[in-house]
Amino acid sequence: MGSVSSEGLPESYQWFPDQIAGHHPSVIKNGKREIGLLKIPGSHEILKPKQDASRGEKEVALYKLLSSSSSVDATTSSSLLTTSSDGLRNGTRMKDVNRMKGLTAKFYGMETLFVDGEDREFLVLEDVTSDYTRPAILDLKMGQVTYDPLASAAKIEKETIKYPPQATMGLRILGYRIHQRNKEVEIRDKDWGKSFDETNIQNGLSEYFSARHADLKMVLQEALDRLQPFKEFFESQESFKFFASSLLFVYEADKTLPINLRIVMIDFSHAFESNGQRDEGYLFGIKNLEKYLNSLISET
Repeated sequence: MGSVSSEGLPESYQWFPDQIAGHHPSVIKNGKREIGLLKIPGSHEILKPKQDASRGEKEVALYKLLSSSSSVDATTSSSLLTTSSDGLRNGTRMKDVNRMKGLTAKFYGMETLFVDGEDREFLVLEDVTSDYTRPAILDLKMGQVTYDPLASAAKIEKETIKYPPQATMGLRILGYRIHQRNKEVEIRDKDWGKSFDETNIQNGLSEYFSARHADLKMVLQEALDRLQPFKEFFESQESFKFFASSLLFVYEADKTLPINLRIVMIDFSHAFESNGQRDEGYLFGIKNLEKYLNSLISET
């Protein structure tokens, strides 16, 4: 985001340069630029703007739920994840909450900053890219459906035609950023990601996982290993359903350092209580991703 002006940001803050998807300050809507991720250079946290209305409340509620230390706290936080106005129906299981804690970035609370002339609320989250010398970052939107149960007919139609292979693969490449040895960054965006379907998505995945060149097979194997806890979680959890949520991958592109691949779940503004049902769409995407990784390993 180096080309986007930092005017209007608090002192010491800058736009997070490695943001792949989501609201971006280069986009102007109704005369105002969107507010993206913020960061103090050198810190280990990023600040994510709280979205408007129920979307923002849901994401904050889920992160607070994951930070809760008791079932009482969990019940209070999860009440915003229900699709009805009745509040929580005791559908959130603490064992699901506890397992999910290890699959997400750490949440450090909320902070209010004066940005572009007004006070705005931000979620303070762990920057999972901060410990890498040359991070290689990938954003995969997961699930077969990207509209939530409260979506309007117009929203359903828009999301359905946006990327039809989402329904058949359960995932979509939103883009990647790979830091090169010459300090440049190789960037692929969502339009590039839309060029793939079930017939060629392995090409896109291979391109991302090849940042260390000859180490491709080791990177793929590490990705497959790190994916297993997510698969096991979705095979058993019956508390949540996620729509328009992502898996964020990051690994070290510097071949002189360990691969250190990490995966976290991100983007929870369309998270809902599932009332005792599995999230089959998300699990479907994970299983297909596992299949694609295994295929690439066998071909490498």
